[in-house]
Amino acid sequence: RRCNQACFRGSSFQMPPKSKRDQGSRFKKLFGVREPIRRLSELLVGKDKGTSVAYESVATAAKNYLPSVNRILITCKVQPEVARLDEKLVFEWCSGIEHEKKYFKSEALMYELVMTVGCEAMAKAGSACDYSIDGEFAASSREFQAAAGMFQRLATDQLPKWISRGSSVEQKDIPLESRVGVCEAFKTLFLAIAQQMAVATVLIKPGVPKYSLVGKLCLGIADQMETFVSVMRSKAPESMEKIDNNLFTLITFQINLHKGLSNYFMARGIWETHADYGLAIAMMNGAIQLIKTREHSGMEGLPEIKKTPLQSLSKDLTDLRAHMALVLREWEKDNSQIYFSRVPRTIPEEKKLQKGLVMVKPTPYDIEEVEPALLILPSARASLGRPIAPPPPAHNSDEEYARELQRRLNMG
Repeated sequence: RRCNQACFRGSSFQMPPKSKRDQGSRFKKLFGVREPIRRLSELLVGKDKGTSVAYESVATAAKNYLPSVNRILITCKVQPEVARLDEKLVFEWCSGIEHEKKYFKSEALMYELVMTVGCEAMAKAGSACDYSIDGEFAASSREFQAAAGMFQRLATDQLPKWISRGSSVEQKDIPLESRVGVCEAFKTLFLAIAQQMAVATVLIKPGVPKYSLVGKLCLGIADQMETFVSVMRSKAPESMEKIDNNLFTLITFQINLHKGLSNYFMARGIWETHADYGLAIAMMNGAIQLIKTREHSGMEGLPEIKKTPLQSLSKDLTDLRAHMALVLREWEKDNSQIYFSRVPRTIPEEKKLQKGLVMVKPTPYDIEEVEPALLILPSARASLGRPIAPPPPAHNSDEEYARELQRRLNMG
């Protein structure tokens, strides 16, 4: 949990210089954007400078700012002939996923909307980590599901819309949160961690859990994390080098840990139901092998965690290994004295759990519907202050109308 918090940072945003903000004051007033953008900017800049800022506050500020951005987009879409700026409007964001701090600029309104949603998603993930550290696993799971829903909306709706409109923005010129492959991958990752929190919720409850169900859920977590790596490699390979390598160490660690835990819980379920003592012992052996530190990357087992943020988990890992070894010794003793069940050297293929169970789903995320603002060109606005000319006099007959025309011609 501590490593999760270190890996997921909230996005940061830098406002333009003060002079430019003042020149756009009428623009902000028209769309009601002044206060929401000020609040979001203060929180993100403060967090960027190391000020203590609650992730939930950042998520709320981003959510409050989003309708204003969406209203600007809708307004420009329905009134393109009168949507004019007297100078460039530039949006500037720094990614919350990339390892290197770098600011990306764009004049695209869709860029501002996408990054605001990405900012809210990363803030939700940060809030989820805080809940996890406090032991509030159910709340943490809900926050991760919410973050997954936001990235799903970006990957399946907002970003494809941007691309379909013929955007000329190159991938290298935008943060990772605004790339389809990255959003799809992080949606899957956050769902995996949400399920991890759900499993923790089950395990802290009094009583004995249903071991077979927990084993399937643990394998589901490993499957989801493997999907995250697969999507990154296939759809966003150029983005992987921009992410802190410690995140991928964490993912590799989590995949093998949860495969080991899956074997452990399945073994406990088999032993408790007296189904096959020998198979239970073989599965516990397999669990112990999966949580050993591997000698090289080609072997199964956990990656080396020294000199990484995961080093703080060394004692917990030692305790887990000791617990599994103790259970195995007790089982082997009972089997040799009481049950005399044959222990297979390897777990038979037909007895292995082939696929994990994925229980959690992304929380649907909708962008609030808004009405467009009425735009008026300067020439039209100026005419509003002039007196309206009276209508021409009505004529009761063609003859009167002809005399009036003749009078005007004579005056000319």
